[in-house]
Amino acid sequence: MHPRMIQSIFKKDLKDAIRDSRVLVAILVPIAIGVLYNFMFNDTTPTPSATVAWYADGATRLLDTIQTASGDSVKLTFDQKPSADAVRTTMEDKDADIGIVVPANFDAQIAQGATPRLTVFLPETSNFAGNYVAAAIDPAIRGMAGQQDPARIEVSRVASDTASDAIFDQVGLRRYFVLFAVILEIGMIAMLAVPIILTEEVEKRTMEALVLVASYVDIVIAKALVGLAYSVVATVLLLAVTRVVPERMVLFALAALALGITMIGFGLLLGGLFKSANQLNTWGGVVLLPVVAPAFVVGLPIPGWLQTIFDFLPTSQAARVMLDSMMNQSYFGQTWLSFIVIIIWALAAYALLVYRLAHREA
Repeated sequence: MHPRMIQSIFKKDLKDAIRDSRVLVAILVPIAIGVLYNFMFNDTTPTPSATVAWYADGATRLLDTIQTASGDSVKLTFDQKPSADAVRTTMEDKDADIGIVVPANFDAQIAQGATPRLTVFLPETSNFAGNYVAAAIDPAIRGMAGQQDPARIEVSRVASDTASDAIFDQVGLRRYFVLFAVILEIGMIAMLAVPIILTEEVEKRTMEALVLVASYVDIVIAKALVGLAYSVVATVLLLAVTRVVPERMVLFALAALALGITMIGFGLLLGGLFKSANQLNTWGGVVLLPVVAPAFVVGLPIPGWLQTIFDFLPTSQAARVMLDSMMNQSYFGQTWLSFIVIIIWALAAYALLVYRLAHREA
C-alpha cells in the first residue's frame, strides 16, 4: 500500500466525479427526496384523536364525564355498539382505540357508594390515545361519585392482527423518512456513483495506466475513500438542509459509516461486472433496489419469515441502529448484534474483492 499514490488517485477521482453528471445525479436525487419529505411532514403535533367503542346497559352519564375530564387535550369520537361482544370485536379489528362496557344501573350504584364493575378494552400494544382515555376514566368516575375508588375497573388487553405504528410515534414521520433518504443516499453513492468511477477507468483503458504505477489495492482504497467522502458530505448536507439531528449522533455516525464501507465494497464488486458505464446505468438500479429495500420496511408490519431474512441483511440492521440513534432510548435494541451483522458483510465484500483482484492480476 502506497499512501501518496492513494492520495493522488483519490484527488483525481474526486475531481472527475464532480464533472460526471451521472455521479451528481446519484448524489443529488436522494437529497432532493429528503428535502421533499422534510416539507411533506413537519414537527407540529396535531391534537390527538381517539375512537371510543362503547356499550351501556341503560342510560349513563359516564361518557359525558369522560369527555369533560379529557378536556381539549384529545379529540374523542364515541362509537356506540349493540352489545359488549360487539365492543370486543371492534377492538380486535382495531377500529377503535379503547372499548368501554358500562353495566346496568351504573350511575345509580355509583351514587349509592357501590363499586360496580366497569369493563375497559385496550389494544394489546399500547397507544397514546387509548391510554389517555383510560387514564381519564378514573377521575371521571370520581367526579360522578365524589368518593374514593368508586368502581373496580377491569382492563383487558385485546390482541390485534395489525402491528402497532409505535415506531412512528417514537421517531416522527419527518425524521423517519428523512432517515431513509440518508440510507438511499449512501446506497446510490456506493452502488452507482463509485462503480461508475471504476467502470469509466476500465472503459477508457486508463486502468492499465494506473496499474503500471499503483497496485489494485491502492486503486480500490482510493476509490472507496472517494465514495466515503461523498457519502459523508451528502449525509451532512441532507441532515443540515432538513434540520434533522439524531439524539445520539455518535451512534448514527458509526452506523452510517459502517453501512457506507460495506456497501462501497459491494459497489466496487458490482463495477467489475460491467464493461461500460451505460450498462451500469441500465442495470445498477435493478441491483440497488433489493439492496436498500429491506431498510424501508424496518419497524413496519411484515410477515415473520420475511423479517427473519431481512434481519441478516446489512441495510436492515443499519436502519435499526439509525432509528435507535434518533431517540434517547433504544426501540429495537441489540445494537451490538446489528454491528456484527454489518461487519460480517463488510468482511465478505472486501474478501471477495481482494480475491477477484488477485485472480485478475494473475
